Amino acid sequence: MTEPTEVSFKPEAPPEPSRPDKSPGKPAPPAAAAARALPSPEEIGDWIHGADLPTLGALFEGLPVAKFDVLVMQVRKEELVPQHWQALSDHTPPDDLTFERLPEVGRLRVRYKNQELSRRRLEQLRYGWRELGGLRPAMWTVADLLAAMRRVIEKKHPVSWNDFLTAQRDVWRDLDLPHGREQLEVLWNCLVQMRKSTKK
Repeated sequence: MTEPTEVSFKPEAPPEPSRPDKSPGKPAPPAAAAARALPSPEEIGDWIHGADLPTLGALFEGLPVAKFDVLVMQVRKEELVPQHWQALSDHTPPDDLTFERLPEVGRLRVRYKNQELSRRRLEQLRYGWRELGGLRPAMWTVADLLAAMRRVIEKKHPVSWNDFLTAQRDVWRDLDLPHGREQLEVLWNCLVQMRKSTKK
């Protein structure tokens, strides 16, 4: 029995070639993954209407402030958001308990049902709420959303863009007033434009 085990060890030893595979494999996945991760305009449209889109965050993952500003500049050039949009000055938000008591936060908890999903998405939305000085997410415009995103990037908060954007999308979807529908339309156009600019 010792002989077969020795023979079986010999073929198991050749995992050495896998070592060189790991080193070229490390740089390759990021490039390939980045190319594959970008959502299509059609997928963005489905997401706006309520579908899940795990690749949405790839549009902003790892973006430096300068690159984000370029994307926003393209959006402004297309007149999708007001030309006077700019980063906000510092503003201290109310305490977190105020956020927890917001009606839109309560509606999101009911919508998600799953406690883990609810906790995760609300935690991401809270980053934007803080950066906008406690402005209620139900009152945000897309320009406000972009301002919050810029400050989150600038301060290097460990945000999940997919959860953050999906939570705000759902805030707007839950609104009865036309405001929510209008902002979703603007966001849709902005994300498609940003995706086009990112591809370039």
